[in-house]
Amino acid sequence: MKFSSEYYLEASQERMNTARILYNACRYAAAVYFSGVAVESLLRAYLARKNKLFDSRHDLGNLLIASSVADFIPHPNQRKFSTALSNLWARWKNNYRYASQNQMRSEFKRLKLHVGIKGDFVKYNSMIAVDCAEEIITLGVRRWDYKRT
Repeated sequence: MKFSSEYYLEASQERMNTARILYNACRYAAAVYFSGVAVESLLRAYLARKNKLFDSRHDLGNLLIASSVADFIPHPNQRKFSTALSNLWARWKNNYRYASQNQMRSEFKRLKLHVGIKGDFVKYNSMIAVDCAEEIITLGVRRWDYKRT
């Protein structure tokens, strides 16, 4: 199946909506996974718009560099974009698609993402991932639409 830049962009927004729905349904592990896929789809949209072929094996860092999306983010929003991306990267790996809530809990403990959090730290970290992905998607789509005009 071939994907155009517009299909990737549309998929990024759909995956973001799915992540939010999953979070609201207390499906935190799945919400984290779909948040990362949403951002991956956005980066692939920018990459495809440059007409570049690239197989990153779901490596967001390599995709970020190859897509040059950071170059398109206006200066006042670059820090917000970078912070959101760093926070998402700390909580997302492609193999989380196989993770249960309990596995995600163990992983977040291993990563020390439970420290200082009272209550359900999986829920908290899922919220961070979803909110950060939403920020990235919003900035990326806004810039995408701006560059079109």
